[in-house]
Amino acid sequence: MTAVLGAMDAATLVGAFALGLALGAGYFGGLWWTLARMDRWRRPAVALAVSFALRAGLALAVFAALARLGLAPLGAAFLGFVAVRLVASWRLARDRSPGGTP
Repeated sequence: MTAVLGAMDAATLVGAFALGLALGAGYFGGLWWTLARMDRWRRPAVALAVSFALRAGLALAVFAALARLGLAPLGAAFLGFVAVRLVASWRLARDRSPGGTP
C-alpha cells in the first residue's frame, strides 16, 4: 500500500478528509443554527430555503473542486462529511433519550 500511495498522496487524502470534516461541521452546524432560529423569522420557509441553497452550494462547490483531484480525495472528503453527520445524529439521539445527559 505504501508503494501505491506516496507521501504527497497520503497528505492529500488526510487533507481531503479534514476538509470533509470541516465542510460537514459547517453544513450541519448551519442547519442546526437555522432550525434553532426558525421561530424568530417572519418567513421561516424562505430562511430555510436560503440556508439550504447556501449550504448545499458551498458543499457542492467543494466536492466538485475535490473531484478534479480524483476519486480518492473526493471519497476521503465524503467520508469526513458523513462522519460529522453520524456523530451529530448520535449526539442528538443521546441528548434526547430519557437516560441521556443534558
